[in-house]
Amino acid sequence: MKHPIRKKWGQNFLQDPNIIRKIVDVVNPIEEDVILEIGPGKGALTFELTPKVKQLIAVEIDPLLVEYLNKRKQSNLVIHQADILDFGFNQMEYKYLIVGNLPYNITSPIIFKLLENTNWNKAVFMVQNEVAERMSAKPGNKIYGRLSVMVQAFAKVQYHFKVPPGVFFPQPDVNSAVISLTPIRRNIDDRLLFTEIVRTAFGQRRKKIRNTLKSYLVENKLEQIGDLRPEDLAVSDFIDISNSCKEL
Repeated sequence: MKHPIRKKWGQNFLQDPNIIRKIVDVVNPIEEDVILEIGPGKGALTFELTPKVKQLIAVEIDPLLVEYLNKRKQSNLVIHQADILDFGFNQMEYKYLIVGNLPYNITSPIIFKLLENTNWNKAVFMVQNEVAERMSAKPGNKIYGRLSVMVQAFAKVQYHFKVPPGVFFPQPDVNSAVISLTPIRRNIDDRLLFTEIVRTAFGQRRKKIRNTLKSYLVENKLEQIGDLRPEDLAVSDFIDISNSCKEL
């Protein structure tokens, strides 16, 4: 299929069978699974997964690709033409899987929207390698930051493998990586407050916590961690700050 590349939608089509098989192995689907695929493109992953699952629901923004996929449509494949950022995750069946080669320019908004929902079991994404490293970074690492904390507060992140540009058409300028997210439950009393605290802390990441988060810290927290910097704090530390936060 000849298809005009839509740069505004970040289209880079995966075309390496070996990488496709490795991604399917990470997804590890079973016959009873329902999968939501974000941006199926020309169906490189789609048509590898549909024979293995109960149903695959694909959300594709490009009408030309939707037309192409519909011509190859299988009985357990449902295709929606939509922007994934407008798609209602809550309309999905409970405990579904998610896969997708995410457009680099909207990776974070997609992941943050996903983390607002709890009705999925596992997500396997191809993302920019730099983003994958940031999402999976641990405290004390220079790339550990707001994205690391926000994602790890709500999901277990696993970095699986790096993907070179040559397996795509057209080739991106950077390496990609495959990661998986598994939802976890944490006791966060006020999600909006937690988000605000993390954003405030990493907004001035070189400053000590006592200077950036003073108005959020109860006295014992100020004494315990006041001299640390944001990248020194574990996700659990940010949750503790949020849950013990004194009234402003």
